[in-house]
Amino acid sequence: MPTLTTPTVPARVALWEGAPGIGLTSVACPAPAPGQVLVRVSVATVCGCVRDAVRERRLGSWPTVLGHEGVGVVEAVGRGAEALTVDGVSLAPGMRVVWGRDVGCGACAACTAGLAGACATPRELGRQPMTDAWALSGSLATHLMLPAGAALALVPSGVPDAVAAPAGCALAVAAAAVERAGSVAGRRVVVLGAGMIGLAALAMAVEAGAASATAVDPRGKRRRRALAFGADAALDVDARVPACDVVIDAAGGADTFVRVTDSLAGGGVAVVAGARSQVPDAVVDVERLSREGLALLGLGRPAPRHLADAVAFLAATHAMRPWAQIVSEPRGLDAVVEAVAHSGGSIARVAIAPALRR
Repeated sequence: MPTLTTPTVPARVALWEGAPGIGLTSVACPAPAPGQVLVRVSVATVCGCVRDAVRERRLGSWPTVLGHEGVGVVEAVGRGAEALTVDGVSLAPGMRVVWGRDVGCGACAACTAGLAGACATPRELGRQPMTDAWALSGSLATHLMLPAGAALALVPSGVPDAVAAPAGCALAVAAAAVERAGSVAGRRVVVLGAGMIGLAALAMAVEAGAASATAVDPRGKRRRRALAFGADAALDVDARVPACDVVIDAAGGADTFVRVTDSLAGGGVAVVAGARSQVPDAVVDVERLSREGLALLGLGRPAPRHLADAVAFLAATHAMRPWAQIVSEPRGLDAVVEAVAHSGGSIARVAIAPALRR
């Protein structure tokens, strides 16, 4: 299998260091083992998962390379075991790729059945303690080592790096959520939250033929942004939500979730997709679920096919929707602390180009 010489210059990474917070350090770039893929990261985007993990100190005291969204170029492929994209293409140096957030163990019943999204013991990029066996495990770095079994997808040449970067997390989650809801064609869809996941879910529902698409978000800037992504209406959390058939919770609060699901018509479905949703605090009327045939569904982790769906969707729509306008101009890795502290507004993602110094 073709390969390139492993870089002699060490990788530069954004490292969670425990009590001191985030620092920058250098890590040697190892040669990829069989099935592994070494990627030079072109652009990484900072998603809410990273911000929450840092703010709430979920990573403990173990050094951890942060980040999982990104796009890059294959720099080396380990010999001895073929590495494939989610579409079955053999990976080779020079290919531009995005990658999935989660990596299956490859050994459990779900993985061996081709259902890596249901893996019993998945590993999440940007959440793994740094070890000698897997030091380059996050995307906020000049290089990322993707283990055997990681989901990768080729990026069409016309899709800009900053647009492609969120595909592996936000866009894949949105694709999984819309799929989980069942066919949305001809149905009235409400999306809670107009962050990147919510915007993607809105746009995907519109493209899939939804009869209407309504966004609900407490921030005026986000509501205006949702209209540009195809929402027919964008409502504040206190506004009355019209009758609907599908609710997708992309990080709404518990009170909002309960009130909006009250608007579900008989036979409707609510999908909880937002990792930061407070839905566990909600009180659900189980008797109504039964009487009206409603479905309340959790999402789980996106599967490799959802990464392929996300890339295909971006390739088809990036010229029609203002994806590039909601991602910042790339900044250097030195700006990662500021990027992690970013809280939204008109920019849904702060982009980091690790090769830049500022």
